[in-house]
Order: sequence, then structure tokens, then C-alpha cells
Amino acid sequence: MPSVLPETTTPPEPAEGSTDTDEERTTVVPEFDPEAFARDTEIRQRAASVVGGEPTIDRARRLHLDGKHEDALFLLVHLLELAPLHPEATELSNQCRQALERQCVSAVGSESSVLVAAVSAEELKRFALDNVSAFLLSRMDGTTNVESILDISGLPRLLALRHLRSLLERGLVVVASGRRPR
Repeated sequence: MPSVLPETTTPPEPAEGSTDTDEERTTVVPEFDPEAFARDTEIRQRAASVVGGEPTIDRARRLHLDGKHEDALFLLVHLLELAPLHPEATELSNQCRQALERQCVSAVGSESSVLVAAVSAEELKRFALDNVSAFLLSRMDGTTNVESILDISGLPRLLALRHLRSLLERGLVVVASGRRPR
């Protein structure tokens, strides 16, 4: 088979009268108005700080204390989109994630629980499964425990746990072994 030689190209010649070379190109600095930036940042933080008359962080804290960790986390994610370095929101978000993870693990029994499909493949076609749930369900072989499924999936731990909990709550999977959910 004959080999094809690559075409060679030469760099374009500088325009006549131009003195620009690679070393001498000037950098154009875009205009930056620090006052406009500060106003925009303040407006975004104000929008995140009050929802329904109550500051978002206070509402998230109350939801977390009431055991509504998922609702609190949704509020905090919104707040952190607007103010990514908010230290209290970051800390509370981590606490909510940990509490939600504990709830999900408890719902599926334990990390050593083995989950199996509770419906046949034919019956499964009737359910509207998202791609994450379907993928996790495909990993359940009757011998693989929850911890291994979490590792194998490569998904964020909390995301995978929430989907496993949902599959269990919908009756699509059951605990075959390990500690039974309450």
C-alpha cells in the first residue's frame, strides 16, 4: 500500500509594514469594571439569601434539622451556585450529604446487602427506568453487594445510593441477603 506524505504548510507571512513577530505581539486586556462586578455579585447573593421571606441558609438549616436533608441540599446547591465560597453553606451541604447517604444506606439495608431484581425482564419493560437506574439494575447479579455495585458503577456515591433506594422503594429490587431494611 503506497504511503501518502503529509502536505507541508508554511506559516503565513506577516502583512507588509507589520512588525509583529511571535515575541512582539501585544496583549489586549479586556475592560474590567470592579464596581459593576461588585454590584452584580451583591445582587446574585441577595437573590440567593432570601426565599419566601426567610434567608436560604436559615431555611436549609431548618430543613436539615427536620430530617429533610434532600430538600435542604437542593437549596444549598442553588445557594452555592451563586456564592461558591459560602463557608456555612459548604459545611451544611456536606452535613446534608452525609445524612442523606446514611438514610439511603439504611433504606437498602447495609453496604453488605445483596440486591436482586424483584420483577422479570419482561415486566421490567413496563417501568420507565432512567439510564442510571437501568445501569445499576444491570449490575445486580445476586452475588454482588451494594458496596461493590457502588464501586463498579463509577458514579458519585450519593447519586448511586439514591437510585438504589428508589429501585427498592418502587419494588423493582429486593434485598436477597444482608441486613433487611426497616
